[in-house]
Amino acid sequence: MFNLIRNWRARRIVARHPIAEALWQDALRRCAPARRLGASDQATLRVLATLFLERKSLEPVKGLELDDADRVLLATHACLPILKLGLDWYDGWHSLIVYPGAFIPGRTHTDAAGVEHQTHTVMAGEAWGRGPVIVSWEDVLHGGRRPGHNVVIHEMAHKLDMLNGDANGFPPLHRRMDRRVWTRVFSAAWDRLQ
Repeated sequence: MFNLIRNWRARRIVARHPIAEALWQDALRRCAPARRLGASDQATLRVLATLFLERKSLEPVKGLELDDADRVLLATHACLPILKLGLDWYDGWHSLIVYPGAFIPGRTHTDAAGVEHQTHTVMAGEAWGRGPVIVSWEDVLHGGRRPGHNVVIHEMAHKLDMLNGDANGFPPLHRRMDRRVWTRVFSAAWDRLQ
């Protein structure tokens, strides 16, 4: 029953708040991984992006302004990792914070000897376990210029990875998936990618 209600709500959102065709075509033009998908997957991605925009808060900071085309582009990138999973995999958090460029959070950590250290690392993106995703708009716009570099997809992959705890490269698997087989296949794919 719950899935029927959710599907009804999802259909209603998509019907009432569709992404305009011009905005969708602009997102495909600007998002190479989405552009390479077949028509059926692009249609699914469009529905996911629509629901993402309805459920998540896109929050530009430091004077950055995002127009509708920018928001659709962010949602398109964000939904690529869940194309075959569904938006429920992004439950438990609600904000995508967008800085104009790289950001430098101040962090404090204490080492094993009890000494406190301050770090200031330049970052293009960050994902918090149950908190927001944070990205640099400049890096979003330059995503795809370097093969394999896409800050939004990268941070969303961290969100998926952290669904079962720490970001350790081992996301939750579907019920009947064998951990050993997954590890072997993933490791081989990683080796080829490198």
